[in-house]
Amino acid sequence: MKLNKSIVALTSLVAFAATPLFAGTGKTFKETVVVEEEESSWYNAALSTGWDSLYMFRGVNVLRGDDNYGSGLYWTDASFTWNISDNDFLTVGSWVAFGTQNAANGYKEFDAYTKYTHTIGDLSLGLGYTFYYVFSEPELFANELNASVAYAFELGGVTITPSATYFFNLGPDFENLEDQTGSVPTASSFLQLRVDASIPLYKEIVSLAPWVGFGLNFDYNSKPDSQGAVRSFDGANNLEGGLAIPVKINDVITVSGYGAYSYAFYNLGGVTEPSTFWGGAKVTFAF
Repeated sequence: MKLNKSIVALTSLVAFAATPLFAGTGKTFKETVVVEEEESSWYNAALSTGWDSLYMFRGVNVLRGDDNYGSGLYWTDASFTWNISDNDFLTVGSWVAFGTQNAANGYKEFDAYTKYTHTIGDLSLGLGYTFYYVFSEPELFANELNASVAYAFELGGVTITPSATYFFNLGPDFENLEDQTGSVPTASSFLQLRVDASIPLYKEIVSLAPWVGFGLNFDYNSKPDSQGAVRSFDGANNLEGGLAIPVKINDVITVSGYGAYSYAFYNLGGVTEPSTFWGGAKVTFAF
């Protein structure tokens, strides 16, 4: 979320994507039924845990302190997806995070989210809600809606997925000076345009996962004005890109490391330099 010097930013995440399995063709009816029972499932679940060298959220370096450029973040995410039909999925999950050093000491955050996804061929449409809560003095929380669209296609064995996600903050407002519970202005929003790719390297075990993104801010993040006061703004937010290397250990476990770069068009939140590099790693258990 937008970061004033005395207000902590919050995070978001992408819900676990479920892919339905289909029985093969050219089998007898009995064989087809058996394959469906063995391969299809009415649910998917995932547990991920990882570490990021900086807490970068929508272009903002969230955990920058007075004497350092930011602290690391350890996080864990758990999600469950109900495969309602071959084309409809409902995901619920939670995300918890802890600051790891320096200015992040004592930082704790809990998020809960849900997302409904409908697919039409290679097109995915999603609607979701996220609740953010930061354990601080004063406590900070936010309620956010999101809508997304993504389309996946293959090009020479490479899967490319352009997407757009729009985030809308329901409140409370950060100008609530009595309770000090809001993080960004009510009705502020953020648009994330992104292109992801998956490039297989070795069978189905190792792949490259590059991405590039562009953020548009609508009264959501803030920047210093000519007088030095940090105020919200409308317009281009940041350009971002990165590369992850997922390695599939087995059918359940995948490990991944990544490096990323963000170019901010402004000193976002008064705490983010124009060029920022960071990275991290995670392990995912999928069931």
